[in-house]
Amino acid sequence: MAAAAVALRWGSYLSVLLDRDKPVWSAAQSGGISRISDDEMARINIESSAALAEWIDIRRGDSRLHARLVDRAVSYLIMPQKTSTKRTGSFAALAAAEVSDQLIRALDPARVAEVRADAERHPSRLFSNALVNVAWRNGPVENIHAGSDAAYPLSHRRVTLQEERELMRFASAGMTLGLAVCDRFETEQPRRPWPEQVLPYGLASVLLVTPFRWTLTEESREVRLSRRRVPTGKE
Repeated sequence: MAAAAVALRWGSYLSVLLDRDKPVWSAAQSGGISRISDDEMARINIESSAALAEWIDIRRGDSRLHARLVDRAVSYLIMPQKTSTKRTGSFAALAAAEVSDQLIRALDPARVAEVRADAERHPSRLFSNALVNVAWRNGPVENIHAGSDAAYPLSHRRVTLQEERELMRFASAGMTLGLAVCDRFETEQPRRPWPEQVLPYGLASVLLVTPFRWTLTEESREVRLSRRRVPTGKE
């Protein structure tokens, strides 16, 4: 839950869309209208993944600092709930060395070499991209993102409180799973190097784990909003 709060809810552009001090946009109840533009979604993905990669590095490198940050996040960052469950599935399975070996053998060697080079340079970001993909992007936010473009207001909240609760429950469960995988890597015997442990998370697009061409270096991105109006009544 702390990771979801720090990296996603309060540490990314998503906080603009979930601002509780703003009235809810009238189009939030209208079907067929996307309430998050493609540019906004890209920025959320990038910022949350960059923050999560740093969070994971702190967790791996300084457990005491990480524990203090978790305590502060839980105490000071408002979230819809204070507990989280853990999901299972393909993401957890990829942590097993034998599953990783099977995946690598099944793929084109040139593709594996390309991703291995990325894993050597940006291991935590490659892993966090996959985790944000399954814990955020491939979840209930798709129901909010899908639909036709509109003129997006920054003066109104575009996601209801009930939707926020659903989004954060899903994200927190995904983050719990991802950080449990990190713990599993720490106790692995024999222990593979970090880049080799995360390698399958850059190769598992067929399992809907690896996102398509997400950046490994950007920390934010410019957002340009459409001026197109939609017939939804007064905002």
